[in-house]
Amino acid sequence: MENKTNIEKIRDFLEQEQNSGKPLFIYRSQFNQNDSSYNFKIEMGLSQYKGIILEEETGLELGGINRKSFSIIIPLKNTNLLDHGKISLLGREIVEISEPNIDFGLIVLIGINDIAEKSKEELKHLNIISNGIDGFSIRTIPRRFWCRISKSALQKGFSFEFLGNAIIHLYKRKFKELINSIEVIFINSYPSSIEQVVTLTSGILFKEKEKWKKKIEEWRKRIDCDYDWGCEICPYQEECYNVKQVLVSREEI
Repeated sequence: MENKTNIEKIRDFLEQEQNSGKPLFIYRSQFNQNDSSYNFKIEMGLSQYKGIILEEETGLELGGINRKSFSIIIPLKNTNLLDHGKISLLGREIVEISEPNIDFGLIVLIGINDIAEKSKEELKHLNIISNGIDGFSIRTIPRRFWCRISKSALQKGFSFEFLGNAIIHLYKRKFKELINSIEVIFINSYPSSIEQVVTLTSGILFKEKEKWKKKIEEWRKRIDCDYDWGCEICPYQEECYNVKQVLVSREEI
């Protein structure tokens, strides 16, 4: 019931922003579950693009140190709340952006089957996106959501429509047995809009933060990790997760 209220608040907010004169674009995913073809020129694939985008290679930054930014991934068992394949963009498309960096927020709503808590946590690992799109990466920096798009990707027509399609495709490929619907919402260019969404989702974010913080503390004590950054932005997240899986398997044996 709480999730339903939160989703309704987000939808009402987008409608209110549109009514106030801010642009709201609606796209539909070009993929179905078994389709790997698409009309974009940018390549994607699970864990195929792990390279770092250097500053001189960067065409556009989303979020970052001096910008408002957030990301939230919300797994939902009530799939009736979602419009599968819908991609909403409150703000400007990339072709309309001239500045080198912008305020940016990302919401991914995922309709899931009745799965274990461990699998639910896997859905929130943003390296699925960062390592899966050519010319796009999520930077590892504490308490900031910060993405880079390369100049070459922009030249190939990188857009938020494409990014939404890529997120849906990569999640369906990675978690085909767990996910039955997915919806993506982007917000950019309007700091006040981003602040309002953060307020609307603060309850979800607080619960997730507290739960995740506890898990981080337990896990870091177990493996004697002394890094200052949190697991969600750690560059060794994938390697650490693989070690964790080995330890879990040993315990089961």
